[in-house]
Order: sequence, then C-alpha cells, then structure tokens
Amino acid sequence: MDSYKVIVWGTGMVGQYALRYLLPRPDLTLVGVKCYHDAKVDKDAANLANGEHAATGITATNDREAILAMDADVCIFVPFDALTDPSVEGTPSSAWVPDLLDLLRSGKNVVTSILSISHWRHLKNGEAFKAGVEAACQEGGSSLYVGGIDPGFVPDALGYISSCIVSEITSIDTWEVLDYGSYEILPAMRMLGFGSRPEDMSADGIETLRTCWGGCPHIMADAFGVTLDDVRVDVDVALAKEAYVSDSGLEIGEGTIEAIKFRVAGVRNGKDLFAVNHVTRMGQQSGPDFYRIGHDGGYGIDIKGFPPVKADFPFGLEGGTGKGWSDAMVMTSSRLVNAIESITLAEPGWRLFTEMPRQGGRFALKDA
Repeated sequence: MDSYKVIVWGTGMVGQYALRYLLPRPDLTLVGVKCYHDAKVDKDAANLANGEHAATGITATNDREAILAMDADVCIFVPFDALTDPSVEGTPSSAWVPDLLDLLRSGKNVVTSILSISHWRHLKNGEAFKAGVEAACQEGGSSLYVGGIDPGFVPDALGYISSCIVSEITSIDTWEVLDYGSYEILPAMRMLGFGSRPEDMSADGIETLRTCWGGCPHIMADAFGVTLDDVRVDVDVALAKEAYVSDSGLEIGEGTIEAIKFRVAGVRNGKDLFAVNHVTRMGQQSGPDFYRIGHDGGYGIDIKGFPPVKADFPFGLEGGTGKGWSDAMVMTSSRLVNAIESITLAEPGWRLFTEMPRQGGRFALKDA
C-alpha cells in the first residue's frame, strides 16, 4: 500500500483533530508538524493530537524553512485565520498567503479549511489571487483543495450531489445551526458583532460574512454551469435579555447581540439560486426564535423544486464528541484527512470538489 507523507501546519483545534485521525491511518505517514506557539515546540505529535497515541518521534517546530524543505506529498494547512480578505495586501489574513504559495511552489499539495478561499470570485482581488495560486501550483506541480464541513461539504458538495434526485430545481439552501459559545477566538466573534449593540455592528462584520461564505454560491454556480449576477448578504440578530458570559469568556451585555442569523445568497435573474444560511448562537438559550436543528445544532439542506428535498443532520449524537461545535471540528478535519489521496491524484492547480478524484472515508472504516 502506498503511504503518503503528510505535514500538519497549525495545531489549533482542526490541526489537533487532523493529527488524531491521520496517525493511525495505514496509508498516511506524518513527517512534520508546524506550530506557532513556543510552548508546543519539540512536543511529540502524539501529545498534540486530540486523542491517545503512542509517541511518533515527530516533534513540532516553528521553523518555517525547515518545514518547507521537508519531503512531503501533502500539507494540511490550518493556520490561524482572522476572517479577512486574503487577496487584499495588509489584511490580517494576507499574512498566511506567502506560506501557502511557498508550500505549493515547493511541490507539496495543500488541503485547507480556510473559509475565505473556498473560491476566488467573491474576493476583492480574486482573479489576481487565483493567478498567484495557479502560478505557484504550476511551478511546484502541486494542487490546492479547500475542504471542511461548511464551506467544503454541506453548501457545495452535499448540495450538488443531493440535486441529482430532483428533476426541476428552483433553489438550493443549506443551513448551519451551531452554538459558538465555546469558540475561543474571541476577536473573531467580536468582529461578527457578538456582544455589540445592533447600531454599533460594524460594516467589517457584514463584509466578513461575504468573505468567509461568499465563495459557496460560486462553487455551486460553477458546478451547475451558470454565472451569478451578485452575492447578497442579509443579517438578523437576537438581543440578550440579561447579561452573561459565554463558555469561552465572551461578555454578552443586556441588549447586545447574542445570536446572529445570516444568509449569503447567489443571485441570478433577480432570484436567490444558491444560499448559505447560518444561525450562530452564544449558548443554546440565545436566539430562541431562530431556526433550530435537534438539541445541539447541526446542518441541513433544503432544495425547492420537484420533488422538493429537505434533510437535517443533527449534532451532539451519542457516540460523538457530545457537543455540536466539536462535532463540526471533527468533520472539518476528517474531510481534510480524507482528501489527501484525492489531492495527490488531481491535476496541478486550484481544484474545486467537482475536479477532484474520488473522496470518501475508505480508511476510516473500522476492521476493514
């Protein structure tokens, strides 16, 4: 059996789960771990994985050049992302762009869950950004794939695959309904508007939604062979009736935003054709009138047409992590790990899911 040599770049929640799932895989061999915090330097990958594993002998490093020089087939690239437009020079997210391009130039295929680069057409300088990625891929003979759960599966691959049982399609909506109360990157939550009064909600927060999820309608449009006229963002909020502190330590004052419902829709001929809908809460008690899936959130799909198709996928089920947010992180990392074989078989370039060879959980099957 061929074994693909893998680097994990970033050891946050997704990176930790990725380590957990790739270490026991017979088809994958970990060769390097890139970390950002000094406290993680020289720690064995087994200690950084979100699970129990024997020592690997592979230790984390913050030496960028050492990682780039490693012989590897694939890099799971999950650095910290500030949820800004990476195509605009000087934004916080532009900081990781040189790392991405250098990995591709060095001949390493890259799989990542960075939200903003699910596509390029919604970015301010999207065509130039895409050209830079394509040039790096051609130089290194490498490929880039953006996966995850949302974006990366539900609003694109699942939506498209589900459409094959519908004879006439009017629109396709997908849903993410999750409690972000334990999400520890508080600046990102504040940027979205949590803990602010509606009148103080910044334009940056609205633009963040477009940056992070505006690529999804374009992926669907490409898959269906159509062009969008616009991507529209609509937002509604729920206000806290009393002050409290979220599990992650975010202060929510009375009368400030505790839940956000937003919709990022691809518009064609004046109609919403493909739409990503999110309900994001700071605790299950917040936004009581907003849409719910199960007890602990989840994902859903709603295809209007003939015949219509509607399905919900609840989280927090027995046998999982016990929390919807953690379940989503597991699925995000699993999607990346399970894409490794496919990205190595893909042609060089920035690849959407429709251009990828087979993807599945073949090596996740127990006792296979």
